[in-house]
Amino acid sequence: MNLSGREQVEADTVNVVSLFSKSNAEIIISDPLEDLIKESEIEDVVLEATDVKVRKLVNENHFPDQSIYILEEQLSNLKTSLNRMKFYLGDIEDLLPR
Repeated sequence: MNLSGREQVEADTVNVVSLFSKSNAEIIISDPLEDLIKESEIEDVVLEATDVKVRKLVNENHFPDQSIYILEEQLSNLKTSLNRMKFYLGDIEDLLPR
């Protein structure tokens, strides 16, 4: 490297921001820090309660046939839910590396 002579340097100020003079709005297109701050200012979503089904419960006042019918219905719903969970867990196991 020769330091004795003078060389011309190309002046390309597109990606340069001056620290000691007034900033030019044309130079700064988007500030990454401002973008991150805007992304973090997500509004909190208030969750509203949805309509909940009233479940049938067996009590002492039901006839035996009614209580068996309600319990069988609950058991079938439980089996359906368990099969659905097994299905999703099987998909997760396929995605996880071993």
